[in-house]
Amino acid sequence: MKKNLSRRAFISNAAALGVLGTCGTGAILSACSRSKSGQYTRLRPLSEVYIPELGDKAIEGKPVKAALIGCGARGTGAAYNFLEAGDGLSITALADIFKDRLEGCRENLKKDKNNEIADDRCFLGFDAYKKACESDVDMVIIATPSLFHPDHMKYAIEQGKHVFVEKAAAIDAVGYRTYMAGIRQAQAKNLCIVTGTQRHHSRAYNEAYQKVQEGYIGRIVAGDVRWNQGPMDYKCRRPEWTDMEYMLRDFFSWNWLCGDHIIDQGVHNIDVFCWFSHLKPVSCNVMGSRLQRTTGNIYDNFAGDILFEGDVHLHVQARQINGCANGVGEIIQGTKGLWSSYDMSIRDWDGNLLWKFDPEANEKKHKQNNDYVLEHMDLINHIRSGTVVNNAEITAISSMAGIMARESAYTGKLITWEEMTSSDLNLKPEELHLGNTDMSKYTAIPKPGVPTKPC
Repeated sequence: MKKNLSRRAFISNAAALGVLGTCGTGAILSACSRSKSGQYTRLRPLSEVYIPELGDKAIEGKPVKAALIGCGARGTGAAYNFLEAGDGLSITALADIFKDRLEGCRENLKKDKNNEIADDRCFLGFDAYKKACESDVDMVIIATPSLFHPDHMKYAIEQGKHVFVEKAAAIDAVGYRTYMAGIRQAQAKNLCIVTGTQRHHSRAYNEAYQKVQEGYIGRIVAGDVRWNQGPMDYKCRRPEWTDMEYMLRDFFSWNWLCGDHIIDQGVHNIDVFCWFSHLKPVSCNVMGSRLQRTTGNIYDNFAGDILFEGDVHLHVQARQINGCANGVGEIIQGTKGLWSSYDMSIRDWDGNLLWKFDPEANEKKHKQNNDYVLEHMDLINHIRSGTVVNNAEITAISSMAGIMARESAYTGKLITWEEMTSSDLNLKPEELHLGNTDMSKYTAIPKPGVPTKPC
């Protein structure tokens, strides 16, 4: 994609998919309250800006049945979030590789949500997702390791189902192209896709996004995003587990399953910048290493620069090491001021407060403030109203930025959008199975650059 066309193409594609101009239950932004004074200049037309209507409960309408693919902790949580989003909702099919996880999810749904799933709607194995997608459901919830998201999402769309799919969109170039093909098919079929980038359904983030688009910080010129925390929970290997079972159960530790944490977690923060700026990455120059981690083959720290269109630079950090300074959030700088998610405020360059989200007022106004529930509510509203919502392309662009950042760190090279999106990078094994395997294919730790010659 040529650089001088890429921004225009991104905006037009997003609008065509409903990312920036969904009709129906979506609410178009009101005009800037200070525009009469000429103090602010809107960044883009109202027709290109979309804010979801975030009530306390999904609108009434036809019953909506969902299949859940991936019955681990996040999948079970997503199923609960879906059921809490409104009335007339049910999980009617489950799919997972492992029986114990499926049965655990099934038992919890019955115990906590009075939602029973019949035996013949419980599917096991690597192809179980196909049976779930082919069942009599309206939508599919996908909460599998990120490696599988593109194939699972695309197959659900092919079966005519609406989709909620967790982040990341993909972890390699082949997966990215598969995911984008699924988006195009959804567009042709008028099917909805909502992704697990829950900040898009946070009232605080949406209000901040509105203010930024109204011009409160001026033209966006730079940003800083971070996801720094201790390590993710990992699973110690049990004697009865085969090599592949061990890696699949401990997928957060393996880059071929999770894409490394610059994608698995850092995608949230990168996505906020892509969303607020409406810009696409051009290149990445990022460093990373493995200092303390003892499991799997992923890094435990990344830091560097992502160059966006218009010579806009985003500084990105991602770390999973105990005993270090933590922090998760985003700062976006403009010609007139900056927005910070750390206190959800906008200030000019003299430090004057221009806007700040009021959590107390929000709590008084709304009963439902769980972003994980609100994202399902938005999807259900569109399904019931017969309108289309689709924020998958922004997630795909953000995920590709994460892929570029990871590969830059792994290789020590500058990685461009053009070379990565057209590459043949594919992290999926030639054969998926639950047996033993040659672990040397998976345990090698990427080492960038060329070793220094010994004395």
